[in-house]
Amino acid sequence: MDLLTDLEDVDAIDVRAVSRLYQVLDRRPVYSEGLQHVVQAVEQHYTRTSPKPLTRRLLASLLSETGGHFEEMNWAQEAAQCRTIAAELAPGGPDRSILYLLSAISHEQQLHTLTSLTVDAVLRALLYEVGRSGRRIRRAGILSAVAYAAHSTGNLARLRTTVEALAPVADTPGCRALVIFYRSRLLIADGRIDEGLSVEQEFTRAASRVGAGDRAHHQVVSALASVTPHDSAMAHGSEATLRGDYAEASKWYGRSVEELPPSPLRSAMRLYAEAARVQGGLLTSPAALRACLSRLCVDDVFAARTVTTVELLLTGLLMRAVDLHEEGHDAEIVAELADFLGEFRGGTAVGRPQDGGAYDTDARADMTLVDFLARTAAPVTPAEITQDLPGHHVVWVTLSGAGVGEHYLTVVTLRPSHPVPLARRTHVSAADGKALAQCLDEDSEDAPAEAVRRISSLFFADVEPDAADARILVIPDSVTWAMPWNELAPHGATDLTISMSAGAVLRSRPTRSAAVPRVIGIFDEIKLKGSRLEAQALERLEAQGHIHFTRVHSLAELRNALEAAPYDILTVSVHGTESDGFEYRMLLPDGPSSPAALLSLGLPQVVVLGCCWSAKSTERADTTAAALSCMAAGASQIVGGLWAIDDELAGRLLADTYDRHLRRGVPLSRALRQAHLALPQDLRPGAAGLAFIGRS
Repeated sequence: MDLLTDLEDVDAIDVRAVSRLYQVLDRRPVYSEGLQHVVQAVEQHYTRTSPKPLTRRLLASLLSETGGHFEEMNWAQEAAQCRTIAAELAPGGPDRSILYLLSAISHEQQLHTLTSLTVDAVLRALLYEVGRSGRRIRRAGILSAVAYAAHSTGNLARLRTTVEALAPVADTPGCRALVIFYRSRLLIADGRIDEGLSVEQEFTRAASRVGAGDRAHHQVVSALASVTPHDSAMAHGSEATLRGDYAEASKWYGRSVEELPPSPLRSAMRLYAEAARVQGGLLTSPAALRACLSRLCVDDVFAARTVTTVELLLTGLLMRAVDLHEEGHDAEIVAELADFLGEFRGGTAVGRPQDGGAYDTDARADMTLVDFLARTAAPVTPAEITQDLPGHHVVWVTLSGAGVGEHYLTVVTLRPSHPVPLARRTHVSAADGKALAQCLDEDSEDAPAEAVRRISSLFFADVEPDAADARILVIPDSVTWAMPWNELAPHGATDLTISMSAGAVLRSRPTRSAAVPRVIGIFDEIKLKGSRLEAQALERLEAQGHIHFTRVHSLAELRNALEAAPYDILTVSVHGTESDGFEYRMLLPDGPSSPAALLSLGLPQVVVLGCCWSAKSTERADTTAAALSCMAAGASQIVGGLWAIDDELAGRLLADTYDRHLRRGVPLSRALRQAHLALPQDLRPGAAGLAFIGRS
């Protein structure tokens, strides 16, 4: 067979998309919606094209594993479908696939120059194929090659899995020595430096006993060379970090940035350089923090999210800024860093140019969204926010901490009457922690009034007490995103908006008002009483001449209608699943649809998602919820469900919101706030799961 000799010849975008689909299988529990997403993505795109041989092998392995999950769920028909497509894509079985995949990660390949997701797809497929290979395949050799590729590309997650699989099948002294070496690397990466160095010494002793005839001799020699100091800037940086010489480490990692081409690995080196400055206490002024932030932006630090943990460094920078504020410096840099954290969590997906044809399939749309999330944004200043959002209180909420009893709540408040923000860092007491837990997600519907008051006072302590008509924009972190914000907000607040970042709000287009708005909706009136209430409210408004209302019954019909004429509001009132990110499904009348499908639509500026979990915060840094998908596709205002809200209550709330907004002319964010406060007191906590997101 012709083996692969150059990874750059593969369908790079397609291989990256396959790696994303593998992430569905790596999550626990594996949702049936996620498995269906895998099959739909493959059928929708790859079976209609002629992918290159490597892509075909990867797809076949992906589908075979997906079929195995379907079998565990006793979905025999779906499992058989996966096997059939896999056999058509790549005949010859796992042994043939292993040979081909191994050639893609040989020592001759310059893996560090390739997109990390491209290599990850190959590694993930190999790990699966090894488990079902025949007797002729030497598992230890394959897993050693996978470990080498994972280590050389900084893929710690795959390296961890591979070492666990390699240890019990290591069949030579050299192979067993490699297990020890990679364990030392994992310990050091986890910050357990002393343990890692001790295991490294154990590897050095084991390596000295490996003869030239050992099958793993070449890899052991290569690993041994990386233990001893050598001339690469990256190695010098790592060695300095191990010594605790952070100034030296920052210098060498910075030099490594200069040596590498633009890539996620280069971005990661910049991340390590700035992390060394944080660890070494080298950022001693707001000016030093701003210079650090500037370097991170120049080297596209968000692109490193596929290689390493970005949020940890950004949180460390934020805490350093708070330290400086507590020493007497102003809090402007604290607000800038708090918002930059929000940009990392999803704000960069908003207001970015869309690539033509990027959304033609769910698989491509998902990869496009990853690229959006990896775009570093320029930090916004409090002065810019005050100028573009006059009359708004902006409140950033960040919960950080390393363990039980060590959590801190950082709240930064920018008031319209004063351009300098206020910053508070509060140690989270046991009572505070209990109240926070009671006010999260669906649990908040049963939260005691005292817990709600306690959290409200922590979040909104610096909102001007005499601001009877306060407009509040909250930038929550991923922990505090799903909270009952309309219940927590000060009672006098006229509207309450949440967003990923203030920068995302500033990049959103201001909504235009139409004399007679055009509204289009898709509803599940058979299963959802709330959906009927919502549709009936819109029908009444049309009969009264306040709107033009169009009803559709399928995704295809919706797409055609949006292409044929402009609309001002889209409402989707159907069931939503509790799955996360691209596994999430809106159960439309004609079948399930992923958030990626929204990206291919010509969305109006206002989208109302009356679906459970449509606005939840995702569990991974590189996936997004349906609400954010809409904002990435051009919508400026979203109403979405933070958790599983009762459908009848949601329909009642939205019906009143439409009446206030479309008949009385109240701005949408304010109309939702008024409708919420107009509910009976006992119903309001349950209705707080519907939130307004975006630009008010």
